Amino acid sequence: METIRHTFGKAEKLKSRKTIELLFKKGRTINAYPLRIVYQQKESVEEGYINVGVSVPKRNVKLAVTRNLIKRRVREAYRLNNGALKLELKNKGIGYDIMFLYSSKQILEYKELEEKIKVILSRLIELSGTVSE
Repeated sequence: METIRHTFGKAEKLKSRKTIELLFKKGRTINAYPLRIVYQQKESVEEGYINVGVSVPKRNVKLAVTRNLIKRRVREAYRLNNGALKLELKNKGIGYDIMFLYSSKQILEYKELEEKIKVILSRLIELSGTVSE
């Protein structure tokens, strides 16, 4: 049995502008207010099974310090709870590009954010079970 490593390394970060644009054009969404993810299945898994980005709009959260705090909390909650999703995707041989979007003006506590991310990731795991190759 594989041990679950809680990582979110450089290879897992979603950075390609072209990929992000394509994700917003053709991606599907899952909501758990105040978080929303836009996700899309990858054509190939050569660059990894999963690539993730986090966005907090300046329109909702004015201060950069606060936006960065929220992004750190989202990334940490994702990092600690992504093991089951990674295992599922590796077993199925599929990959996803995912963008987390934070849409509230209020700053949620870490525990609340973590619960929302658990809900989103469990929904994504359920959906990955129904995806045909």
